[in-house]
Amino acid sequence: MSARPLPWVLAATAAETSSDERAAFAERAAGAAGGVLLGTCHRVELYGTGAVPELGAPILLVGEYAVRRLFRVAAGLESAVVGEDEILHQVREGLAAARVMGQVDPTLARLFERAIGTGRRARAGRRAPKTGLAERAVAWLATQVPIEGAEVLVAGTGVMGRALSRAAISAGATVLTASRDRARADLDLEEAALRAPSVSAVAVALSGPWHALEGVSGPLPPIVDLSSPPSVPASQRLSLGDRWRDIDELFEQSPVEADWLANAERLVAEGVAEFSDWLGGHEGTELIRALRDRSEDRRRSRVDRLLRRLPDLPDEQRQAVEQLSRQLVKDLLHEPLVVLRADADGSGGAAARRLFGL
Repeated sequence: MSARPLPWVLAATAAETSSDERAAFAERAAGAAGGVLLGTCHRVELYGTGAVPELGAPILLVGEYAVRRLFRVAAGLESAVVGEDEILHQVREGLAAARVMGQVDPTLARLFERAIGTGRRARAGRRAPKTGLAERAVAWLATQVPIEGAEVLVAGTGVMGRALSRAAISAGATVLTASRDRARADLDLEEAALRAPSVSAVAVALSGPWHALEGVSGPLPPIVDLSSPPSVPASQRLSLGDRWRDIDELFEQSPVEADWLANAERLVAEGVAEFSDWLGGHEGTELIRALRDRSEDRRRSRVDRLLRRLPDLPDEQRQAVEQLSRQLVKDLLHEPLVVLRADADGSGGAAARRLFGL
C-alpha cells in the first residue's frame, strides 16, 4: 500500500486517436484542477494524483505504470523521433504552467522533477545527431520536391514553426514566414495563402484553422501540416492527396543507436524504482539517489578528463570507455544498494552516510 497518493495519467496519442480526438480531449483535460497537462503535436496527457476524473481518454495508467510513462516520455523513449530534445522542454513547460495556474500536489511535482532529471541524464554525452519532428517533416517535403535552393513557406512562428524554419534552412531552402501577427513574420496568413501556389513547398504549424487557404483556387505545392488538429482546410487536403502529410502520418518510431537506447532504458528503470520506493514511504530512497548521483558525477568527471587527454580516440573506443565505466560503477554499487533497499531500521543508511560522506 502506498504511503502517498498514487499518480495517474490519462492519455491520447497519435497511435490510438486522430488529431481531432486529441484536440477534444485536450479541451476536456484543460479544466481538470490540480493536474499537469502535457500537450504536444502527437500526444495529450493529463497527470494527476488521487481520484481519476472521467474525461474519456483511451489510456489510463495508475501508480508505477503512470510513473514509468512519464519517465519514458521525458527521456524521449515515447517520441515519434526517439531521443529528441523538444519533449523534455515541453515536460518542463507543463509543470511550470501547472504551478502558475495553482497548487500542484507535492507528489506530482516530485514525479515531474525526477522525470526531468532522468531526461537530462539520458541525453548527457550523446554524440549522435539529434533530429526532431520538424526535420522529419522537411525530409518528407524533400521526397516531393528538391529542397536545396527552393522557396519554402512556413506558416507559424511558435516553437514548432521556428523549428520548421530552422530545418528548412539547414536543408538549403530559402524560407518565407507567415503568421497571424504580421509583425512577427514576412507575411500575414491572408498574404501567405495568395503566395502559396508560387512556392516550392509549404510547412504549417498553427494553433487554429488557416481559413484563408480555403479560397485559393490554383494548385498548391506539397504541404506538411504539424498543427493539431490540422490547420489546412479539408477541401485542400483532399485536393492535395498524397502531396499532403499531417502529424499522424509522420508518427513512427525511428531507429536509434543501440548503446544510447540501452543507457536511456537503464536510467528510466532506475528512476522509476527510486520514485516508487519513495512513493511507498521507503526512507532510504533519498540516500540511494544521493549515492547514485555522486557516483555518476565522479564517473563522468573522470571519463571526461581521460577523453580530453585522448582527443584522437575513435568514437567506437570512446563508447567502449563509457560502457566500461558505467558497468564498473553499477557493479560496485550493487551490494550497497541492495542493503539500502532492505534497510528496515535505518542502520544501513547510517553506515552508508559515514562510509560515503553523504
